[in-house]
Amino acid sequence: MTQNTPPGATEHETSLFLSEAQLRAELKKCEFCQEKPCLEACPAHCSPTDFIRAVEVGAPSDYQRAAALIMGKNPLGGICGQVCPDYHCMAACVHRKLDGAVEIPQVQATIIQRAKELGVMPEMAAPEPSGKKVAIIGAGPAGLAAAGALAQAGHAVTVLEKLDDLGGMCRCIPDFRLEKSVLDSDIAWLLGLGRIEVKTGVSVDEPEALLEFHDAVVVATGLWAPIKMGIPGEDIALGAVDLLLEPAAHDFSGKTVAVIGGGATAYDCAVTALKRDAERVEMLCLEKLSEMPLTEKEARDLWDSGVDVCGRTRVTAVTRSGDGIASLATEKVRLAAGTEGFSLGAIEAVPNSAATRVDIDQVVLAIGLRPGFPKVDNDKVIYAGDCAEGPTTVVEASAAGKNAAEVVQALFDGATAPTFTRTEAGRVKGKLQIPGYDFTPVSLETDFFGRKIINPFLLSAAPPSDGYDQVKLAYEAGWAGAIFKTAFDGIPIHIPGEYMFAYDQHTYANCDNVSGHALSRVCKEIEKLASEYPDRLTIGSTGGPVTGDDAADAAGWQHNTRLLESAGAMGIEYSLSCPQGGDGTEGDIVSQNAALTAKIIDWILSEGSGDVPKLFKLTGAVTSIAAIVMAVKEVLEKHPDKPAGITLANSFPTLAFRPGAKPGWDEGVVVGASGEGILNISYLSLASVAHLGVHISGNGGPMEYRAAANFLALGAKNVQFCTMVMKYGYGVIDDICAGVSHLMAARGMTSMEELVGAALPGPITDFMELTPTKKISQTDPALCLQCGNCTRCPYLAIEMVEGSSPSTDPGKCIGCSICAKKCFAEAITMRERTAEEMAQLKED
Repeated sequence: MTQNTPPGATEHETSLFLSEAQLRAELKKCEFCQEKPCLEACPAHCSPTDFIRAVEVGAPSDYQRAAALIMGKNPLGGICGQVCPDYHCMAACVHRKLDGAVEIPQVQATIIQRAKELGVMPEMAAPEPSGKKVAIIGAGPAGLAAAGALAQAGHAVTVLEKLDDLGGMCRCIPDFRLEKSVLDSDIAWLLGLGRIEVKTGVSVDEPEALLEFHDAVVVATGLWAPIKMGIPGEDIALGAVDLLLEPAAHDFSGKTVAVIGGGATAYDCAVTALKRDAERVEMLCLEKLSEMPLTEKEARDLWDSGVDVCGRTRVTAVTRSGDGIASLATEKVRLAAGTEGFSLGAIEAVPNSAATRVDIDQVVLAIGLRPGFPKVDNDKVIYAGDCAEGPTTVVEASAAGKNAAEVVQALFDGATAPTFTRTEAGRVKGKLQIPGYDFTPVSLETDFFGRKIINPFLLSAAPPSDGYDQVKLAYEAGWAGAIFKTAFDGIPIHIPGEYMFAYDQHTYANCDNVSGHALSRVCKEIEKLASEYPDRLTIGSTGGPVTGDDAADAAGWQHNTRLLESAGAMGIEYSLSCPQGGDGTEGDIVSQNAALTAKIIDWILSEGSGDVPKLFKLTGAVTSIAAIVMAVKEVLEKHPDKPAGITLANSFPTLAFRPGAKPGWDEGVVVGASGEGILNISYLSLASVAHLGVHISGNGGPMEYRAAANFLALGAKNVQFCTMVMKYGYGVIDDICAGVSHLMAARGMTSMEELVGAALPGPITDFMELTPTKKISQTDPALCLQCGNCTRCPYLAIEMVEGSSPSTDPGKCIGCSICAKKCFAEAITMRERTAEEMAQLKED
């Protein structure tokens, strides 16, 4: 990808794609809103929330599924990414009124382009042939979208196009707004779906005649006939379509060009004339610049382009002398008194304002287009796109094409024709999902001690699982199971107020330590859920007393165990690692004491049922987690008929400050950090015990699917989530499942058995085995922003060079890569050294 605005580039020479750094910056702004206002505002019902989430990690498989999310809703996704205006999804972005909307169209364009470059554009499964045939007249966006939807429904589709190329009015969009390679590659992808026959250079006058060989006809001919002004000499003017369809056929070198019109098409014509070497371009329009029906970006670009705008001006006649324009007759206009906002009906001439312009060499007429195709009244002939709706955007035309496909399908099914809602702004809305893509190409089915579960992802004992209502929502969203928040029987529970901390947006700290609900209530809820969702894994979580009175303490742990087993819990997890500390006797946390941990586990397994698996939640906050797990393993081996394992690594004890009662300083409180900030601690904990052969349920840190996959590869049988769900909601399970499944497919894995333990044996490469070969930094001058931050190199290896990008001294650079890691523009990368550079490092 190239940088969006290379140094020295003009506004109209900028790339239509984002650089990697720009893309990452836009992704970080997305809030993944629960209400998804951007989705609702998209005419094609494409969800930016979901496709942005999909590429957060950035693997090729992520671009594949993100592209599938886009193209499945809008088969012209690459095109729309480049030409969509800012009044659809961007207008609904919650950041719009804060710090500027996410640049959703450019993000979309970049995702599709990257998927094409990586060769991972989604492949759609071929449907069963329906035996039905559909003719589509017009290969513009509406016709193409209809063709894709109908083909994926199993129908044989024939597209009839009067031009030699497909794309319709998209062919008229200038290259500075839509790269033709993007147009061509989107069309190629769509035609690659199969069952679509294309016939170009074919004009159709009577759509009903096509019904002789087809079961339905979709008319998507768009708007091609120019709207006439009804003034003398207007036929002398060059038509907007003629100019935009073949700009290279028109030479404006040294000419003064007048463009009549004030909309986006007139804007395209004006800038195209400039690019065709016109000396001066002027737009003559009824509107003032602020009233033109342009997007914010178009208006800004027009202002910066050098095009002169002459508003409140009406052309009344055009005359020609020889090969050139002789004059333009104009008059000034105004809005009638009392008019609010621009309205064509309120335009009136200003008396005595007529004038004659003799300084114009060429006139372009760009005031609008109208349908040029007759309409017939026949249920089997369906009209779609601009020929039915009037002038709209490409994405609206695509949505209309999908809607037409739904109407055709209803016709074939003998059903009532569907009705379609519109966006809040009153625009076309097409919600159809084009079928054929599998978002979980590899099954995630696995087991929990022999019980089959739909995927290995569970809610951990935390706020999202604190009750029947929460867990029910999770199951409906697609979670395989949930561990109820830790509950106790018959003892008072202290839950501090205002105890929630967020170290940053991805690292939280406990908002409370255990459930405020009695274990008796939790048991009733578990029993109900186990009955309603027998295919899900409903697990209880509890603990017990640690007073030093072994008999009484054992009775407490065993009592809570019996309550949960009687309620039908499919598993029980025991909290031995509360990060706020418990009576660990010799440590702050129970499971920091190997002997005590082993004793409690023996109490439980000695009396507990062998039909209900047990998990013992440990902490990574120990000197050696392996020593603790070995002690646990010895106990587990004493009870071979009792299925049991551990949960690792849990939240991590940390200290947070808050205003408190102390007069001299803030109040320090111990909180359990969770989320991204503790992820690598959890990785190390898992890797350190993976060789011991104990069943592990992994938790503590995963905030995206790749982290979950790493847990599984390190030997965890399943992965528990807490912070990720609190931040993104239960629906994030779709992204986790799709991400892991696509990653497995990309690695050639065919089942969850191949992923679990994939990093074993030897998950950790020894320090002395790491290569000592030094790389060297290099800077891409096209991406460098000249901030100079890289010169903070601790080895003094980088210095700024006036008029150039930073220079790296190979004798000083030791290849630490700090500069590359901190370059926010991602202009610095590491490369292999040449022999000469290696020698310089050794000499110094």
